[in-house]
Amino acid sequence: MDLNAFETALSRKPFGDSPYVRDQMHLAFKRRLEGLGASAPSARHLLTALQRARPQTEYRALGDPLLRQAVQQLLAQEVAGPGRNSLSPQLCARVIEAVAQHVETGAAHGPLQGDSTGAQWLGDPSDTPWIYSPGQDGCFLGQTFDRFVEQQFAAGLHRPDESDLARLRQGYRLLGELLPLTSRSALSHTHLIGITSGTDAWKGKASSSQFTMVGIVFLNRKLLQNPWWVAEHLFHEALHQKLYDFRHAHSMLVRDLDDSPHAPTEVRRVVSLWNVPGIDGSNRWDAHRTMAAFHVYVHLALLCSLAEEHAPRLRDVYGPLDAPSPMTPSRKAFERARYLAESLRAECWDELGLAGQRMVDWLNAVLDAMDQAPPPAGSFLHLILDRYVKEARRLRKAPVSDELATTLAALGRSEAETFREVLSAVGAEDHLHTVTTGSAPRPAPEHETGNHAAFAQQRHHIADTLLRLAPNGYSLDSLCRTPGPSADEMVRVMVEASSRELAATSTRPDHQRRTPRC
Repeated sequence: MDLNAFETALSRKPFGDSPYVRDQMHLAFKRRLEGLGASAPSARHLLTALQRARPQTEYRALGDPLLRQAVQQLLAQEVAGPGRNSLSPQLCARVIEAVAQHVETGAAHGPLQGDSTGAQWLGDPSDTPWIYSPGQDGCFLGQTFDRFVEQQFAAGLHRPDESDLARLRQGYRLLGELLPLTSRSALSHTHLIGITSGTDAWKGKASSSQFTMVGIVFLNRKLLQNPWWVAEHLFHEALHQKLYDFRHAHSMLVRDLDDSPHAPTEVRRVVSLWNVPGIDGSNRWDAHRTMAAFHVYVHLALLCSLAEEHAPRLRDVYGPLDAPSPMTPSRKAFERARYLAESLRAECWDELGLAGQRMVDWLNAVLDAMDQAPPPAGSFLHLILDRYVKEARRLRKAPVSDELATTLAALGRSEAETFREVLSAVGAEDHLHTVTTGSAPRPAPEHETGNHAAFAQQRHHIADTLLRLAPNGYSLDSLCRTPGPSADEMVRVMVEASSRELAATSTRPDHQRRTPRC
């Protein structure tokens, strides 16, 4: 199968064609400026300036995250009044006026760059992001943006050094080796890259982007070590920006068509089974986030498949694919994409607008063509066990405490008992004491489970055994004795109960504070 053919498929109009998506987003924001014109002279000024501007000037101005924030907040404030952590109407008007004056200069760079001559770009300045450096230019827009970021995230951005810049560009070059057309398309929707410190409020956030703050992606500088990781996360977050631009001009969600600016009070949630829920159940996603993750995973399935195919050829330049902080395995990307496609249809279909439903159909068709060995419909054992092992791996780094030791001891006993029950349900009691490696012990007894490593070892043993027993690698239920309970559901109940127990532990180990990615 020629994987490169799918790059062309993922760049087609309307959903993948960046020029089309950008043009529609620009038209949408011009309509919003026109609607604000009656009450905001600065909006009229900017609209007039844009009508005379060159395409490159318009591209950078309407992609600017601070401008788009100001326009969106003025629109919302007209209906609902100022919101929490929002810019004031007066400040929004000043931002729009400053951008109008910038557009009138005919500058090819974005408004936030100001008069700075030391800007650093990821690649070609015409269509790749600027690597943002807080305080680089002391202009009003830059100062306002820095304050807004600190207000939104309780921490500012890090000023990138030469090693940060070199690692970002190496990841960018790797993306160009693997997916030149699709990665360039996605990155053209990102105008700024913000480097975070990876400490304080940014701790636990590997990379992120927000629909409420479009145009900028955030990357944790502590993780800019492996070019394969950098390539994946640049692509991942840029794809979110591309989808955000699409949503701003299309009926992706039903609520986007409502007159009310508020989201519905009751929304259906999709559980991203592979993510640790934490104390707040943050792995339960609404339709927008589920759609965003599905969009990303279809693309990552292609990227990671190509990475695995070309890794031997590229190793001398970019290092090994399995270096610390590796890429997502392509099989995991395919499996998560399949689960999200099913979940969107089962849980969120009525919340998707016509464009959203058509996009799901399109992405699903590409996924069907790429994935020659899909999981059986409705399967989830592999996904929940992925979380089970991930949770154990993070626990190895959690601080030692009596409370956590007590919790792990109780969970170790409970999980060992469920393991026995599942093996009995599938008629595999003889596997209770088998091992998956030469050093793996039986499920650890009480005096061992207070130890983080022993608890993690037991979990790895349980997960490896169950996945090895599953005839297709995805479900145990075909082995269940009739009549009897679902073995897969028994495992799911066990993992969910353990996640809740760990999240409730008063010590709150560091892994419980992480922000779930897609």
